[in-house]
Amino acid sequence: MESSMLDLTGLIDEINDAPEPTVAKAGTEQKLRIVSVRTGTDKNGCDYFMPVYEIPDMPMVKEFSHFMYVPDKKNLSEKQYMRALYAVKVFTKCFDIDISRPIDYEDDLPSHTGWAIVGVRDSDEYGEQNTIRKYIAPK
Repeated sequence: MESSMLDLTGLIDEINDAPEPTVAKAGTEQKLRIVSVRTGTDKNGCDYFMPVYEIPDMPMVKEFSHFMYVPDKKNLSEKQYMRALYAVKVFTKCFDIDISRPIDYEDDLPSHTGWAIVGVRDSDEYGEQNTIRKYIAPK
């Protein structure tokens, strides 16, 4: 039988002392895990994907994402296309993603781990959040 009540009385002190989510220090090397991937098309008709990361060893660090264009010569400028190729190259090497076959964003990417140097940016909408400064590919 399920109860229709939520009893938090045994957790009052822990709830009152719960720390606020934070960000990892800028310039630090962190192990990341992909938790999900957002996809879409921008206002210019260019497809993109945004892996959402967590830092598994730091549960109170907020999840954050990183925007990348899907390489597409038809819709991207030459500069955007070349940069998209490079971004995908370092991303797939960092997270050991097999690009010899099509990738399903929802099934193939979540749970992959890799390392990156993180930065911090501040936005009016989201407050402080981590960013990717540089992916670190395995040697």
